[in-house]
Parts: sequence; C-alpha cells; structure tokens
Amino acid sequence: MLNESELKTLADKALSFSTGYETEVMVSSGDSALTRFSENIITQNVSSHGAGISIRLIKDNKMGKASTGNIADDGIKRCVETAKAALDVAESDSDLFPLPDPQEYRKIEKYNLVTHETTPEVRATGVKNAVDMFKKDDLGGAGIFSSGGSAFALANSKGLWAHNRSSNAKFSISAMYPDSSGWAEEGDSDISTINIDKIAAIAAKKAIDGRNPAEIEPGAWTVIFEPAAVAEFLLFLGWEALNGLAFAENRSCFSGKVGEKVVGENITIVDDVYHPLTNGMPFDYEGLPKQKVTLIENGVFKSTVHNRMTAKMTGLEQTGHSLPQPDSYGPLPGNLILSPGDSSIEEMIASTDKGLLVTNLHYVNILNPMTMTLTGMTRDGLFMIENGKVTKGLKNMRFTDSVLHVMSNVAAMSSKLYKTGTFWGGGGSIAPVMKVNDFHLTSKTEN
Repeated sequence: MLNESELKTLADKALSFSTGYETEVMVSSGDSALTRFSENIITQNVSSHGAGISIRLIKDNKMGKASTGNIADDGIKRCVETAKAALDVAESDSDLFPLPDPQEYRKIEKYNLVTHETTPEVRATGVKNAVDMFKKDDLGGAGIFSSGGSAFALANSKGLWAHNRSSNAKFSISAMYPDSSGWAEEGDSDISTINIDKIAAIAAKKAIDGRNPAEIEPGAWTVIFEPAAVAEFLLFLGWEALNGLAFAENRSCFSGKVGEKVVGENITIVDDVYHPLTNGMPFDYEGLPKQKVTLIENGVFKSTVHNRMTAKMTGLEQTGHSLPQPDSYGPLPGNLILSPGDSSIEEMIASTDKGLLVTNLHYVNILNPMTMTLTGMTRDGLFMIENGKVTKGLKNMRFTDSVLHVMSNVAAMSSKLYKTGTFWGGGGSIAPVMKVNDFHLTSKTEN
C-alpha cells in the first residue's frame, strides 16, 4: 500500500500534466488477502496489491474523466489525454459545479498495521482452531478470513488535499449439518478484537440447535431479528429512501414528508462516520467534509443526505455525501446507525410467548421503493420461541414486508450496538437486536 507521500506525488504529477483545466485527481492503493475454507479444509488463499488513479477535467462547462491502473508517468499522461478527449466531445453542462477549495477534516484513524500485515499463517491458524471445534460435533465448516489495508487520496487544482487510510479484517463462518446451518461473523479494523472461538461457537450452536427443523405456516409473527438481519432493512432504507437524489426527484417514500412521523417513536437513525464503531472516510468523493446527519429522530423524518447537486435542487445544505462524479445514482448514507434501546436479546426472548428468532436474511430485494416493501428469506438459523425460551429449529421462510411497517412495530431493541455487514455489501451498518411485532412471513422455502 502506498503511503500518503507517495499518493501525493502521483496526484501532483497528474495535476502537472493537466494545466489549463480544473482538475480533480483520485488516487487509491491497497492490499487485500483472503483465506477461504469449505468442508473444514482451506481451499483458497489469495492476495492482491493494487493502485489506481482517476482524473476528472472541467473546462468551459464541459467535463471529461478517465481512469487507469498504470501509475507510471506514461500511464498518468495517457489518462490525462483520454480525459481531455472525453471532454472535447462532451456536451456543455451549465449545472457543473466548480471544484471545492481546500477543506479541513476531523481526523479518523482506523488503521492498524498488524491487521494490514496479517500473514496467511495467522489466518490459517484461526481457521484451524474453528474447524477443529466443528469436527468434534461432526459439523462442516465454511467461510472466509480476510485482512488488508487501503489508502485513498483526493487532490484538485485549487489546492485541496484529502487523505485517508484504513485496515480491515473479517472472519465469517457457517456451520452445517445436512438439515441445518448456523452462521456468525465479526469484522474490525483491529484484527486482535475478533474472537474466532466465540464466533465459531455461536455458529456451531445455531447449527446444532437447528437440527431436524420443523415447519411453520406463513402469517404475521413476532420476530426477534439479530443485528445482521436488521442491517438488511437499514441498507435498503439508505439506498432507496434516504438517497438525496431520490428525495429531490420525489422518488423516495420520504419525499415531501419532512417533519412527519414515518415510523415508531423509538426509532432514531443517523449517518455518522465519526461514530467509534464505524469505518469510513471523513470526506466525500469531491473532498467535502462529511457531516453527521440525523435522518429520522424519534420516528419523525428529518432529512436525507446531500451532495452539492441535490442540495441545490432542494434548497438544503450539502452534507458531504457525494459519490465520485459524474454520478447518476445520488448521495448515499454510508454509515447508518440505528440508535439502541434498553433491552437485551435474552430479555426479548424471555418476554415472548410465541415468536421467532432470525439470525440473518438472504437475497433480499426491493419490490416497491415508494412503500419500501422488501422480500427475502431467512437464513442460517431460524428458531421457534415458546413461553420465553428458544425451543426448536425451523425450516426457512420467505418474507414480504415494508421496512416502514417493520420500523413502526418495534417492541424492543438491545442496549448494545453491533457492527454488521450485508449480503449486498454497501458498507454495513451499526444496529441493535430488534424485536418486531406483526412481521409478515409469506411462504415456505425448500429447506
């Protein structure tokens, strides 16, 4: 991974090759490694090292952009020439924004050298410890153990310079019997915080407890969602409802509803890159400082996130959430946090006469963005709760329900927040365990 000085040298070269234009340069560099295992055997160990540069030119209300992985001088020169050629044939756009002046940023340090330099032997040892535990119960183990570090920098011809580096490790494991499975995962910028024994034990217990699964009928259920499942709801809410462009174009379910109650009063959602559990950059892809944004407060819709374009469209302030320009999708919240409650998963289970415990959701897709209706399936551990206790494993079910309906029927949330990932990616979220009434399961699945 290139250090800040090396990234700045590359950016300065690009700027020197593009005089006469407003120029924005993005430079990235990173190292990533992954150990994959299946059926209790390591099946793959891969690593990659890369760097790239993207150059955007603006002149006479026209824009051209090009990118390359060739960061030698000749590669950067060709990239600039390609961007110039794209600008020459581009249509004039009077709505183009000038590049920002230099900015000041709050420091975020989410880089850990040990995580970045984790060896294959360390990852292999972690995998071995987990699958040795599984073998005692005749479980099959599959998953990944990844590690790496990355750096990103943005410069422009007005003197702006922004730099961020981070590290990340993740251990994800599935435990499998022929008729059941369990799953658990942890990720962090500091690999030493990942408790592999604990993660493996959670996955194993779910698979063991889920053997000989029973069937249930579709209908409205009280459901306790573990954080990974809650994160799926937040992900789609961020993509579709809290997207500044969708809001500005009246395509969001929150368009025209500022100040209105849209979900339950116990729901507060913010986007905050500075929260200690998040891992993100303190600036957006135009180099503007990211701001903490309260999106929903005590059930009342407050705002979406904005870049400069959507801020102009709505007459609101930009919040530092631009994606790389040009961008037709719109600004997105990348660090969603659902505020906690005052309960625990044990208390939620104990207070449930009849309901379900959901570990995770799988292959979730949106059916109607204006009602935020999603469909998907439970995965890796669906359990019956009876008289305040988890009693048996169940075959997976398909659900169809609105995120707004879910967030309007939250009976309790845990006081502890958890880092989460999602099936579709998107950066994950910070979420509690959540107990929901009247959740709609619509059909059975094959297992």
